[in-house]
Amino acid sequence: MLNNSEKMLSWFVNSLEIETSLQHLSQYHAQWSTSIQGTGQASFHLVLHQDCHFHLLNQKDFIHLYQGDAIFLLRDIPFIITDATQRTAPALNQLHRNQVDPSDGQQLACSTHLACGFFKFRSRLSELFIDALPPYLILRQNQQTLTECLHIFELIQNEVNLKSAASNMLIERLTSILFFYLIRHIFNQPSNDKIQLWKLFNDPILYPLILEIVSHPEQDWSLEYMAQQCHISRANFSKRFTSVAGFSATKFVLYYRIQLAQKLLSEGVPLQDCAEQVGYQSLAAFTRAFQRVTQKNPSQFM
Repeated sequence: MLNNSEKMLSWFVNSLEIETSLQHLSQYHAQWSTSIQGTGQASFHLVLHQDCHFHLLNQKDFIHLYQGDAIFLLRDIPFIITDATQRTAPALNQLHRNQVDPSDGQQLACSTHLACGFFKFRSRLSELFIDALPPYLILRQNQQTLTECLHIFELIQNEVNLKSAASNMLIERLTSILFFYLIRHIFNQPSNDKIQLWKLFNDPILYPLILEIVSHPEQDWSLEYMAQQCHISRANFSKRFTSVAGFSATKFVLYYRIQLAQKLLSEGVPLQDCAEQVGYQSLAAFTRAFQRVTQKNPSQFM
């Protein structure tokens, strides 16, 4: 039988709406440096061949990434990737990409090969959850407990080795799956009690409430009602939820309802029925909430 955290982790992964886009498959040689930061998006970087240094510009040290490693930046953090000889990152305006000419077989053998791209979170609920995770996650190829992740990484490498026949779409799909498995692995580690989402999924007072909200979004989940369900005062409930989760209870209810509403509308559920199923008796109130989250009204969304 699944425990609380496993049940909530499964629901959490199912709730994430992630769109992965491959920015480039590139090979570099000699003294090189590159970056795709500054777009406002989360990003991924897979080291397919050789190794490199990953410099987070808000930190003094670098992260040494080896062949088979990957780093997932869940925020648009300033960074630079360089060859493994550079212990100090150059300025962002002084990058030397030094990309390999595919016809030069000698350079190809000793070059560093990277697959880099972006994550786009298609719902505000996904963004809310991602913000409650660490700013970046690292996959290490020498972590033997990451069996599933290592197999998926091998599939990506095999696809990339097809060269001109490689499918970007397949690489993107595999990277998404790799990310999901990495999250599952991290949540199952002894140090996961530092992650706010894990705390929420295991809080003896808040976890049953989350299950009820997910199961019955049509109920009146006001702060007063949620506090009553937890048998604590409104002020204590509000403070506890935000402290544990990293976001407010009212924001969670709002984002969950609107994500569910988008799913129902896309399935053809009539507007009034959809509003009622996610807890809005007034179509006007539903429209305001929908527009607040998505910047579109339900008719525009449909």
